[in-house]
Amino acid sequence: MKRISKYRKSKVSIIILVVSLVLLSIFLRQFQKENREIHFIDEIAPLAVELNQQTEGVLPSITIAQAILESNYGKSELAIKANNLFGIKGSYKGKSVKMQTMEYKNNKSYTIETEFRAYPDLKSAFIDHTKLILEGTSWNEHQYYDVLAAANYQEAAHALKKNHYSTDPMYPEKLIAIIEQYNLGKYDN
Repeated sequence: MKRISKYRKSKVSIIILVVSLVLLSIFLRQFQKENREIHFIDEIAPLAVELNQQTEGVLPSITIAQAILESNYGKSELAIKANNLFGIKGSYKGKSVKMQTMEYKNNKSYTIETEFRAYPDLKSAFIDHTKLILEGTSWNEHQYYDVLAAANYQEAAHALKKNHYSTDPMYPEKLIAIIEQYNLGKYDN
């Protein structure tokens, strides 16, 4: 009888140890992920703030949230290969990369292959993004006027959708959620 009881205690101890190690592993992975995300924000926030101060253009919270969303915290293939954090199509000073992307039409997604701008560094990507919002597109120089006229990040997020920056029907909500999750509004002051 004592052997059975001792065996059960030993088995319970092993189970508790294994569960504890699994939980610790999950916690550490989550902590590392959050640290990478915060590090990315800390890296790009000064660029967004500096460009906003120089141009009185796009709210920094919007720029940072777009970089997070469009590049998966700088880890997307497009960000890694081309320093393109904003999913901007076309070419930059003659440089581009061809990649697949998901688009939406009538709230249905589909995949296309297209050219995306390739930047020499992140600062060039930020400058080009700001220029795009300030100067619009080649076919409509006032394309993003509503984004620039927005009084806050909520209005700016909805203006990006209205002004066709993204075809994703949930684009504004995703940006706003990111801004609020990381309190990015603090960069707008």
